[in-house]
Amino acid sequence: MGNKNKYGFTLAEVLITLGIIGVVAAMTMPSLIQKYKEKVTVTKVKTALSILNQAYTLARKDGEEINSWFSQSSTFVTDDSGNNIQNDSGRDNQDIFWERLIPYLKVLTRCKASDSSCKKPAELYSLSGEVRNIDLNSYSFITLTNGMTLFGGWISNINCKEKEKCGNFAVDINGIENRPNTTGKDIFYFSITANSISPDLGESYIMSSLCNINAFGNRNNGYACTRWIIQNENMDYLHCNNLDWSKSKCD
Repeated sequence: MGNKNKYGFTLAEVLITLGIIGVVAAMTMPSLIQKYKEKVTVTKVKTALSILNQAYTLARKDGEEINSWFSQSSTFVTDDSGNNIQNDSGRDNQDIFWERLIPYLKVLTRCKASDSSCKKPAELYSLSGEVRNIDLNSYSFITLTNGMTLFGGWISNINCKEKEKCGNFAVDINGIENRPNTTGKDIFYFSITANSISPDLGESYIMSSLCNINAFGNRNNGYACTRWIIQNENMDYLHCNNLDWSKSKCD
């Protein structure tokens, strides 16, 4: 019998193929990793909303009105450095709000708004990178066993009506001690209404200025992102700046 020719890949061909695979992987992996991280964030925001709504419902046992929890409304005042801080009523109302919810949450640590001895973060950032002008020493901070940090609990109106925002608070989904501490990336704001917790204010917010990574000059930029995530289950606002409430993703 004659010898049959045996065919295979040369070393050079194998190396070229591996090189092409490596280049393609290097180009696509960052995008895939980013998409995965965004899906994780979306899941955590939805989980936070579910946990807090359940706790809020249980805290209002037998249909108890939230208005009965507080003695007076609260407001912000401005200090000499231009920072927004809670007045005494604001600090008291935060502590009262969380005192009601804590029995229905899995709490690891708690720092009351009225406790100046607690170590609190120095600063937070807007979606576009500006430092928020708020004094966090006047805020409540609660860390849950799942790693999330709840802070705020501002109650501006003790005569709260159905579907009306009477206060708000924020959730840092990866813990306040971990960066980026940025609204719309790991910090998300929720409204307190008479009968539920909801994404902060919702569609009354303008996407172009309040959930737009390129909208500079607004320290509240990122507030609308909670509603966007709950409604559309994506973070496309990180990738395009022409979004509004009429469409659900980037073009």
